[in-house]
Amino acid sequence: MLARLFGFFAAVVCLHLSAAIAADGEALRFSIRGKPVVELSMAELKQKAPVTGITVWEPHEDKNVTYEGFEIGRLFAAVYGDKWREIDEVLFTCVDGYQPVLPMDRFSRLAGYLVYKRQDQAVFNVQNRFQNEKDVPLGPFYLVWDNLKSDALRAEGANGWPYQVVGIDLVNFVDRFPRLSPPADASAQAKKGFVAFRENCMACHSVNGEGGDKAPELNYPVSVTEYVPEPWLRKWIMDPRAIRYNATMPAFASHPDPDTLIDDVLAYLRTMAGHKQKPE
Repeated sequence: MLARLFGFFAAVVCLHLSAAIAADGEALRFSIRGKPVVELSMAELKQKAPVTGITVWEPHEDKNVTYEGFEIGRLFAAVYGDKWREIDEVLFTCVDGYQPVLPMDRFSRLAGYLVYKRQDQAVFNVQNRFQNEKDVPLGPFYLVWDNLKSDALRAEGANGWPYQVVGIDLVNFVDRFPRLSPPADASAQAKKGFVAFRENCMACHSVNGEGGDKAPELNYPVSVTEYVPEPWLRKWIMDPRAIRYNATMPAFASHPDPDTLIDDVLAYLRTMAGHKQKPE
């Protein structure tokens, strides 16, 4: 009986938490290169862009889910005008400080949607099978991609699907993260690895103090390539749970060509090992 009561109260707390995040963070902040442009409420967003339904293969739950939200290209055009196509990257800020950065080219090539509601359930949350987390709140906004007809997008899993989004900033990457960028004379492979690192790693990891703060710094004062033998580092990147039980880092093994991707990322990290800068 006590167990049932505990489960009931836990569910109530989770529902209230999800509602609180949606209510407190409903306004969405838009910036360019860190300078505020506008902050829009849900009602104002609906005036800027039409609400649409989109059915996607939800990677967290391995099933089709229909959401409601805004086609993000149309939303960008309504907020930024033509300027949004002239910037290199889109930086998302989430409730917990998670800051994924996605290349602008992705938004030009693919159909992304900033959604705020699931049509199959009242609560806007997800069951995150990758990190064994249940009832994860998605609000106020969640970026999803039209992946039903794209094998390549489905192979990416949940990469590039930030949730609890509260801010969007259009940035030129080198301006915002100069210590994270490889030197101009870096090899072509290191530069490819830099792109792969930005898309797959920097939301959680930092290099020279720039990037995410949810996982360890990888370059300063000692590069991870200098204290972890490469065979183990490669195995860790390929499948963290093969080394550490219940590791939350996503595995590169799900990528179409993980070995090449890992080669490129390691080339970038080895290059940055020779360009250490003290974090500010």
